Amino acid sequence: MARVETGNWNNLPWQELRKGITRVVFGMGADNINCTVNRVENGNEVNPHKHPVNEQIALVIEGACDYYVDGICYRLTPGSWVTVPADVEHYIHVYDSPVPCMQMDIFYPLRAEYNESYSNFLEVLNK
Repeated sequence: MARVETGNWNNLPWQELRKGITRVVFGMGADNINCTVNRVENGNEVNPHKHPVNEQIALVIEGACDYYVDGICYRLTPGSWVTVPADVEHYIHVYDSPVPCMQMDIFYPLRAEYNESYSNFLEVLNK
């Protein structure tokens, strides 16, 4: 039987990824997808990358960013989203947002390394 989880990302600790980006990972009990909420500051470290297997939906909750997918810039503001196909280069750039850009990523299939990294982060915090 599938595991049911509930929570509130506002009650989770923020894990630093790199300069200007912190995240929470949630829904880690799902079998095939997972989600992150990222807090991205103006001047964040840009990190072009791709996921060989994972599709992604990136959506903005608050603030603004330029989100590059396959070399094309998409200006995202609250409510905006963009899909990222598997194995396509992409990255977020926040440089003129009036507040930190709160951005959610949804991945399919799930990124087990995200769940593992965040679980390890929580374990260290709880020691």
